[in-house]
Amino acid sequence: MPVNALILRPAIVTDLPAIYRGELAYIQQWEPAHEAGWRSHVEHNLALWVDNFERLTVAMLDGQFVGYSLWKPEDSFAELYTINVREAYRRKGIGRALLDAYVVAAQGSDCTHLSLSVRPDNPARLMYERGGFINVGTGAHGYLRYERANGKGT
Repeated sequence: MPVNALILRPAIVTDLPAIYRGELAYIQQWEPAHEAGWRSHVEHNLALWVDNFERLTVAMLDGQFVGYSLWKPEDSFAELYTINVREAYRRKGIGRALLDAYVVAAQGSDCTHLSLSVRPDNPARLMYERGGFINVGTGAHGYLRYERANGKGT
């Protein structure tokens, strides 16, 4: 995959259906028992995406939507809410590019720490660890909690 073929850009409103499909696919693959609950809260999720639209990044590869990430400030943390790469495009560095873009964007905020939560069986946790995130314990619903300092050059 040529590196210059990957483009990260701010989301546009027409990306929202693809983001919805990405989040739904995640729920169906990893947490199928929670699909009904997720669907019943879809308006809450949509509000989260829209309220933090300036922190919603889209990955495009050869003109195709292949992934996205969303973070928001919470107290002193820049919380990564979601990072998703379409299954056919995983393990090609796209997730890492989105993670790095989140780190850079969060460095421009007032947040002193970066944080995220991930299922223990999700292979993306290895990417987070390689990105300098440290497991600080288990949070809600058995998810692993990861943090790292938000310093320049980290």
